[in-house]
Amino acid sequence: MKAVLFSGGWEGHDPTAFADWCRDLLEAEGFEVTVHDTLDPLAEPETMADVSLIVPIWSSARSGHRPEFGNMTKAQEDGLLELVANGCGLAGWHGHMGDAFRDRPTYHFLIGGQFVAHPPGWPDNPVPSDDFVDYDVTVTRPADPIMEGIGSFRMHSEQYFMLTDPSNEVLATTTFSGEHLWWIEGTVIPVVWKRRWDRGRVFYCSIGHTLDDLKVPKVREIMRRGMRWAARRAPA
Repeated sequence: MKAVLFSGGWEGHDPTAFADWCRDLLEAEGFEVTVHDTLDPLAEPETMADVSLIVPIWSSARSGHRPEFGNMTKAQEDGLLELVANGCGLAGWHGHMGDAFRDRPTYHFLIGGQFVAHPPGWPDNPVPSDDFVDYDVTVTRPADPIMEGIGSFRMHSEQYFMLTDPSNEVLATTTFSGEHLWWIEGTVIPVVWKRRWDRGRVFYCSIGHTLDDLKVPKVREIMRRGMRWAARRAPA
């Protein structure tokens, strides 16, 4: 089975280190892994017809960052859509997938969401702040194979506020306290979801600002299972 990682974009999310972690995890699961530092292969989807899983590790540009970071061309977006529609899986985490390619709304239709903020920090907040908070991740579908045996847990990291597609099959959520933005108190936001795109499967987890986040045993297991589920032909 083949998996392709696209590693690049904004260096603030350290894509190379995350790609190394993901490659090691997938190789241990029996995948043959290729890592690209360019999105160019997506523009020629026929060359990736035998790929079972794509993992984007590619945060986009924001105001104040260099504008070339994270851009995706129309041909690359169309290629990705074609690959997933034909059955290739797509899986990822945090800003590497959920804060990527902001100028491509169909990409966000594909993945089922878009990052917008992580109180107390804001995107482009001119005032430095500690963006990490303690927050709970509540498992909402404990019988799902991706979440089976994994109870709700607590994280200390960025708590992602996201705009999400109501057609997502939500596996875990988080509830905002209102401590930093009083008007969102009690708002429930998906953290882990899966969805379909024609014949393809899409999996996303908003946890993963740091490698230590992904190394939390429950998070690592969710990612491992989620990527296997998304893959077109997961290894036995």
